[in-house]
Amino acid sequence: MKRLFVVVFLFSMFVSGWSQSNSVPRRTAEEEARKQTGMMVRELGLSDSVQIDTLYRLHLKYARLRRQSNTRQEELNRLVLFTNELKDILTEEQYSRFMSVQVDSLPRHRQPLYGRKQYKEPDKTAKP
Repeated sequence: MKRLFVVVFLFSMFVSGWSQSNSVPRRTAEEEARKQTGMMVRELGLSDSVQIDTLYRLHLKYARLRRQSNTRQEELNRLVLFTNELKDILTEEQYSRFMSVQVDSLPRHRQPLYGRKQYKEPDKTAKP
């Protein structure tokens, strides 16, 4: 029993040391903003350089804010502020496409019911 404990302990020490040495380096705020802007440009097919530059500055602003604090409530507040500012930058068509991509990228169990393809609008003429 004592040997089993020693083997398990040594194995856990090896795994924790190995995982720390192979960890992915953290991106800077600028790298994160570039990546997010690039993803939006590809997904939405943006070509206006002024709009792309404004998106980059918006992503950079919120990437820097994320580094200052990371509580759940602050993240939700930042997300609301981000989407409000995004509405001012994108056209209505681009914004609706962006939001549909966001819903489609959610895990299946987190998607809103009305966003699922198999959801049917209830028949309002039928009596309960």
